[in-house]
Amino acid sequence: MRVIFLAAGKSTRMYKRIKKNKCLIKINKKPLIKHLIEEVKNTGINKISIVTGFRSSYLKKELKDQKNIDYIFNKKYNSTEMLYSLILGLKKYDTDIIISYTDILFNKEIIKKIIKNRTKNITLPILKNWKRIWKIRNMDPLKDGETLFIDKKNFLKSIGDRIKNLNIIKYQYMGLILIPKNQRKRVISAYKEIKNDKKMHATSFLNYLIYKKFLINSVIVSKGWYEFDNYEDYVNYKKKYN
Repeated sequence: MRVIFLAAGKSTRMYKRIKKNKCLIKINKKPLIKHLIEEVKNTGINKISIVTGFRSSYLKKELKDQKNIDYIFNKKYNSTEMLYSLILGLKKYDTDIIISYTDILFNKEIIKKIIKNRTKNITLPILKNWKRIWKIRNMDPLKDGETLFIDKKNFLKSIGDRIKNLNIIKYQYMGLILIPKNQRKRVISAYKEIKNDKKMHATSFLNYLIYKKFLINSVIVSKGWYEFDNYEDYVNYKKKYN
């Protein structure tokens, strides 16, 4: 099992305020990404990689005290989305892989739950109490939120559309995906079929995988997660999150 963190992008909105990579914002006097690395290591997973891009050398310098970290450089970070970095990681490592965004905060129990409930299919943790998080963030889901639907067997049906009716949206995407070793080559092959691959978002790709008859299991999570999309999320986290 390996965890790959995606940290190649500039995150322009946040960078304007903090003048450094978003994953280096301080949470209790420690960079966000260090919290994530520690939570992963506390589950017993010691194989960790980080896909870098924007200010790659600076990020590495900030993490010089972290042992046994592999780095993958996305030289196209200026023109690609996180999906491109995700695929770079899949191509390099032939093992079970948990992909993680680096503008989120999660605890080790979420990683443990993903591993405990993994199957031969792709596994996607989904957040049940997402409206509480959006309230803390002071965000309007109708403007920025995305749909996520599962069927009666907890397989993902669709994801990533604009929300029109809040009452029917029970779950939210968390920026975490487990791709088992046996699905790795299939996922890479599906990616190669996409024409506008460099600009496709991860949620759109998940929809494409569903179209290609992939089964994507969902694991329901109710706590231990937060998102930092912009600087206001950071401010509201420090004020209100508990």
